[in-house]
Amino acid sequence: MHRPRLSETEFNQYQLKKLTDKRTYKLFVFSDPHGWLADLKCLRVINNILQHNKFDEVCINGDIVDLPFVSKHTNKLFMEGILNGYNEVEEFKYTEEQILKPLRLSTDAKITIRTGNHDERVTKPFLLSKGQLARLAILYKHFESTKFEEMLHLAENDMVYDPTDVFNYFDIFDITHGLSLTKNASEKNIIEYWGSGCTGHSHRLGMRYIRNRHNINAWFEVGCTRLMEAVEYLPTGKIADWCQGFLEVTFKIDGDKVLFFAQPHAIIDYKCVYNGVLYGE
Repeated sequence: MHRPRLSETEFNQYQLKKLTDKRTYKLFVFSDPHGWLADLKCLRVINNILQHNKFDEVCINGDIVDLPFVSKHTNKLFMEGILNGYNEVEEFKYTEEQILKPLRLSTDAKITIRTGNHDERVTKPFLLSKGQLARLAILYKHFESTKFEEMLHLAENDMVYDPTDVFNYFDIFDITHGLSLTKNASEKNIIEYWGSGCTGHSHRLGMRYIRNRHNINAWFEVGCTRLMEAVEYLPTGKIADWCQGFLEVTFKIDGDKVLFFAQPHAIIDYKCVYNGVLYGE
């Protein structure tokens, strides 16, 4: 799993310097907390792991908020009490206080926030209907901004916002929120991007390896960190085929090449074994 290194002007300078200095760059990726619907117990396991282990970068790979007012399933969420007391302004405040600030306190790593399809309900208002835009206008007015990163106070929380569709690490590993929800999402993403990388979006924790004549390509789904009961688009009582977890990716200099080694980790019943240590509730 290697390609020739690019020149340093083609890399994110922070990442390149870290890799050059240490010859290793450790990335921690988790995805899909969905704001108001985040599973705070799951996030506490992640924060505990980060508190006791060193990483160079932590990335939330999209859908940090949910904004269910766009969804056709919103009525079911309200009927079942999942969204009691909900409004869009409170969701942004909740996301900052319950997700972002505890994460920042758990690690001194660089924290990168990427956008997902739910976040695009704010960042791409041209996709919304008139009724949805009216709700969004209230959000814009309260925060006196139309910018996602300003509503979540990312700079104040010492976090970096990356709105690009795909970010590439060291010319060998793509990260994007993703579009596929199918059972074979990992394989579809290898073919779509024809390379190695990871996505969120599917809420599953999967991996797929495919060899072509030049290389082995690998793609990882990083699971989710939202509540898995009472899913709005499933019948009441049905449990989604999702898995909570995260992905660890280590980039390592080997001569004139950069190699990557990726390992998904499941969080099951709010417990996870990482580096031989049991973390959990």
